[in-house]
Amino acid sequence: MAGKTVYVQDPETGKFVEKQTYLSQQHAIHVMKPFKSPIDGTIIHDPAQLRAHHRKHGTTDSRDYSPEFREKASRARDLRLQGLDPKSKQDRLNVLKRATEHVRT
Repeated sequence: MAGKTVYVQDPETGKFVEKQTYLSQQHAIHVMKPFKSPIDGTIIHDPAQLRAHHRKHGTTDSRDYSPEFREKASRARDLRLQGLDPKSKQDRLNVLKRATEHVRT
């Protein structure tokens, strides 16, 4: 007895396709348009070159971060710049403590 054909709905097209076909398309090599690096001017042709470029320069791609991550990072940066984050508060307390200890001696 032959196996049943299983279909899944492609989220992009909304059409039903054979599951095996859909999965094979998802693992296809991603083709990207070559672009010039703004960092060092090299031409990047594929995802592997882009990953190597990021490793070499210690950079990341903003598309790797969710909107929630960026919002949280933005709030943390704002608190840090205003001196309201926990580390800044603790630093101020330590300065005051040292100053009051110096006055007592």
